[in-house]
Amino acid sequence: MPKPSIFSRDYDEKMKKRKRRRIVIFISLLVVALVVLFNASISNMLGKKTKSGFANIKEKITSISNIKFFSKAKDEDKENKNSNVKEDISKNNQDAKSNQIKNNANQKPIKKEVPKTGSYSIKLSNEEEIKLIYSIVNNEKQYTQVLPKGISYDISPSKKNVVIIENKTQNMILIDINGTQKDITKKEYISSKGDIFKKDYILKQSASYIWCASPKYLNEDNIIYVSQLPWFNKVNQRYLWKYSISNNQYYHNLSPNGGELSGVDIKYGANTSHGLEVLVDGVKNIIK
Repeated sequence: MPKPSIFSRDYDEKMKKRKRRRIVIFISLLVVALVVLFNASISNMLGKKTKSGFANIKEKITSISNIKFFSKAKDEDKENKNSNVKEDISKNNQDAKSNQIKNNANQKPIKKEVPKTGSYSIKLSNEEEIKLIYSIVNNEKQYTQVLPKGISYDISPSKKNVVIIENKTQNMILIDINGTQKDITKKEYISSKGDIFKKDYILKQSASYIWCASPKYLNEDNIIYVSQLPWFNKVNQRYLWKYSISNNQYYHNLSPNGGELSGVDIKYGANTSHGLEVLVDGVKNIIK
């Protein structure tokens, strides 16, 4: 804008206007400059934040990728280990089966030996026939049973002998492992007065009289049995007797005090190292 002439009438007014315009222009330029600077600052800040945001996003993506990668690698490693373990187990099982098959092939079948048994058929003096059953153990015979079931008998501790009581006759018979019989019956009783009582006569007079019953091995040499001897008038009373095989003797004073051992009910208990347990009317006694 041209400067007004100092000779013009409105010189002062024009100079004022010019001065105001300059101020306005200067302020406008200053404002524009400030705006430009402000915008530039904001743009710079936004740019940094954007770069930082992108960097963070990139870092997160990278971290996630790494996690997935390592997780996948770990899973693959685990799968490989499991696969190896399964292969080892399968191989071990196959080896075990193979070894078992070889062992079975090498092993000879074990034959179970069936116990050998035998029997004797014997006719007694009362015309009754019995059967003695035995088994063979280590090439030796051992008695196991006597038939029929109604006969009264006992097997010795060694299983080499059997003692039986014949029905009706009440004869006591000893049978060895070869089936040989020996009559060990007390055929008569002699009282303290010297009176003789014959077994066959007594049984003929009273068939229910108990002359000899319930034989039981005390040991290999002694047999216990029950009888109504030495009395004939005590119907319900029973007495315990002992027969010694080695000296062929009979004893009836078997109580601990040296007297007769008697009662209405006599039962045998366990045969222990201390002797044979005998319950007489519920009272336990030890017979040696």
